[in-house]
Amino acid sequence: MNFNWTKTFKVQEEPKLNDGDKLILPSSALQELLDLSKGSDLASPMTFAIRHPHYPHKILHGGVKEFSGDHDTVLIPSWMISSLGLTAADELQQQQQRIVVQWKILPKGTWAKLRPLTDNYSEIMDYRAALESHLRQHYNTLTIGQTLTCRYGSQRYPFLVVDLKPGEAVGVNDTDLEVDLEPYQATMTTTTVNSNGDDSASTSAHSSTQQQGQATTQVTFDQQIQDIPISRNDYRYWTLDTGKASQLYITLKVSSGDADLVVGYDRRPTIDNYTWGDLSSDSERQLVIQPADGKDGSVYVGIHGYTDCVVSWSSSTSTSTSIPLEDTPMEEDHTGKRQCGNCQTWVPERTLPLHENFCLRNNILCPWGCGKIFKKGDQDQQQHWHCDQCLTTGESLDAKTKHTDYHHTKRSCDHCTEHIELPSLPALAEHRRTICSERLINCRYCHNLVVQGPVSTDARDRLLGLHGHESYCGSRTITCQKCQKSITIKDVPVHAKIHQVTRQNQKLPPLCSNQQCTRSRANNRLGLCQYCFGPFWVTEDDPKNVKLVQRVARKLHGQMTMGCGHSWCQNMHCATGSNSPQDANTAASALIPIIKKLTIQLAMPTPRPVLHLCVDAKVTRMRFLADTLFTSCDGLYGLDWCIKALENEQEDLDRSKSWLDRNAPSKR
Repeated sequence: MNFNWTKTFKVQEEPKLNDGDKLILPSSALQELLDLSKGSDLASPMTFAIRHPHYPHKILHGGVKEFSGDHDTVLIPSWMISSLGLTAADELQQQQQRIVVQWKILPKGTWAKLRPLTDNYSEIMDYRAALESHLRQHYNTLTIGQTLTCRYGSQRYPFLVVDLKPGEAVGVNDTDLEVDLEPYQATMTTTTVNSNGDDSASTSAHSSTQQQGQATTQVTFDQQIQDIPISRNDYRYWTLDTGKASQLYITLKVSSGDADLVVGYDRRPTIDNYTWGDLSSDSERQLVIQPADGKDGSVYVGIHGYTDCVVSWSSSTSTSTSIPLEDTPMEEDHTGKRQCGNCQTWVPERTLPLHENFCLRNNILCPWGCGKIFKKGDQDQQQHWHCDQCLTTGESLDAKTKHTDYHHTKRSCDHCTEHIELPSLPALAEHRRTICSERLINCRYCHNLVVQGPVSTDARDRLLGLHGHESYCGSRTITCQKCQKSITIKDVPVHAKIHQVTRQNQKLPPLCSNQQCTRSRANNRLGLCQYCFGPFWVTEDDPKNVKLVQRVARKLHGQMTMGCGHSWCQNMHCATGSNSPQDANTAASALIPIIKKLTIQLAMPTPRPVLHLCVDAKVTRMRFLADTLFTSCDGLYGLDWCIKALENEQEDLDRSKSWLDRNAPSKR
């Protein structure tokens, strides 16, 4: 629904809105819009034209963050004040400067041309992901002529909006926006920004940002970087190839001034966004870093000048270049000595009065209890300090100021939409490295470089370490190729584990106790299948198994003396299979231990006899193939599963082996 709503408001600058184009309007504005809509739904997101009351040609566009301002005041980003030509004159300071806000429905953007304003834009490794993420999070509109400042990692990169389609101002939510990117000094390239979903847009920034620090320099292990001057608040960067080292040592020496050492995987680590760092004021310090698996093999070393300074540094995979540690003092013999009550030094007892008289006149013990001794009136005593909030000590009041500023001054994360407040600078760096909603990650599910989003509200996802994007992305469903069920992507590992456990716990019916047979065991005393047990079945009662043993003995004796007479027989306990018939007496002698063992087995509650009886041609072939497959798999799968695989794959050995790998439980 489109209608005419125009309102003039007083202006109030709100720096927390600087990352986007969204305003904070008074609640009365929402009520007026609802009254004009006459009960119809308002367009979402709401977009407005914003202009200077005296210069109609200065127009910007933006969305609304919330309706919570004062009744006649609008809160706008600082960059809008500059872009609209509003100045910090007395009139503005008295909150009398005004702007005109007009309800305006913009067409959905289809194409945009951006021009980078600094040559460091090439540091953005994934333009599509960076632009899509930043627009979706912070903007609702784009206007020709504005400067869009895109944040990527810890840096901001300005782009001028050169052209748009289908109009001079467009909305960029719920649309695919094709972007032509004009390189700083190269030919045009094209990318596509998908802004489907949440808020998407762009705004004009008041000026281009300068590249922070100088270009990185490639260095190697054990290379000495000597006497590098760094100005106050500037950075110098180096790229260090970590190779396959599991632990690195970086040694920094500050010749003059004070500097901070920061190391990370981002190209521009800073004191508020780093992976490893040393923000102390020591003139010599060593930083131990342990590169994580799966990284690209390089880390970026940055040195920040807290003051104008001169530094040297080196790296090593061992402690050979580390700062030498003082030798551990050996325990001193205090026999005949007493401890001075002032400087706590052990001196010979006979000279203690003389020592104490001199010591009390000239030395003073640190009143905070660290044990340091100073000469009275010495400059070192005046510079010595103890932090009243932690156990840190130092030898320079400038270092105390830095320590308080870095470690005991609250900081807020301006990357997060919530502007989370942290207790110190290292805590802010840890936040941005781990849980910051704007931290860039490679999604484990879609494998794109995206912002991780806020911590998931789902307790199970939080246990899995999933943030907003991965929680949403992992909730997409796919079909399991094994069971054909629909499962979410994030549940694939658990679902696969269930299949693995189910597979390992599978059981097949026990095989026939006839070592030549491949059929399943039936319910009889010999543990034979119904086919192998057929010749031994009778209707007579035989509680002691005497007649059963006699029938088995006659069968085995006949096999050993006359054989079965089948050309396919592979039974080595048969005269035909072994091609070595035995005479009656020899066969009878060989049968004696077999029959004794069988008798003992049959007397047990669950007998498991081992017999060798001749079978038909089909079973003989199956047994031969099963033994061959069992050997080719190195015994990884049981013989019963080898038989099962051959039955499923029509006795094809190659396909049967693949079937085993997919379905059978392994022994290892």
